[in-house]
Amino acid sequence: MIRWLTFVVALVVGIGFGITPRAEAQGLIWKLPTDGTWIRYEGTYQQIETRSNTGGTDLTIQWIQHLTIKSIGSQEAEFEGKTVPCRWLEFKVQTGKKSDAGINPGPIGASIYKVLVPEHRVIGKLADDETIPVSFLPIVKGYRKEGEKPVEELPGNVFQIYPKVARFMHYKTLEKEGEPESLNVGIGDVTAQKWKGKYEAENSQGHTVQEAEIWRSDDVPFGLAQWSVKQSMERKGNNEPRSAFKQVAQSLVEMKALEIGTEAKSEIETQ
Repeated sequence: MIRWLTFVVALVVGIGFGITPRAEAQGLIWKLPTDGTWIRYEGTYQQIETRSNTGGTDLTIQWIQHLTIKSIGSQEAEFEGKTVPCRWLEFKVQTGKKSDAGINPGPIGASIYKVLVPEHRVIGKLADDETIPVSFLPIVKGYRKEGEKPVEELPGNVFQIYPKVARFMHYKTLEKEGEPESLNVGIGDVTAQKWKGKYEAENSQGHTVQEAEIWRSDDVPFGLAQWSVKQSMERKGNNEPRSAFKQVAQSLVEMKALEIGTEAKSEIETQ
């Protein structure tokens, strides 16, 4: 079991395909609400080990997942040689089993990420005015806290959303499906536009396909009302033909906005 879960994680982040993980945030932060706003998403996360193609029974493990996003303060900071308005955002991820307290994340605990984002880089569309794809969330600085471990400073100047914060990637194209419609989520009825995206990668031993549906809404803080992601992973021998690919695992995620509020406070202390 542990070996399989380790394999799935490696495959998902691209290690098994020789792909360098990229820092991407498309679809998660579309706009910045009033400072102090927070939103909590809740849903399910499943991992399925495919055994039916070898005569066995598929093994499914399911968890409850919470994701809370907060706007926790503004400040001026230097970014790309200029002093610009920035916003502190905090992401808290909890994955575990149901409990009387709502969720029991077990010994791993919660993961919290606190990042300072230039406000002008959150533009609410797929590309900026120079048609440069918006494929990552640039940051001035950032911090993380994993469970009971001490707070660590994040390296680099971009924030990695996938796979620890949200399971969807950056999609080169997002296709609009239908017209905006009323969508009922935990915070009530909102008007949302459904978009569909697909990511695919392959090498001589592995093939992965991820398909996502996201519901974009201006009625929701940060702009995202709901999403679902299905990812399928296949393997074969290095010298086998492409027709030999067999599915070995799937991951399924369903998340929707459940609760919103104001007066958000940070849960980690930084310098």
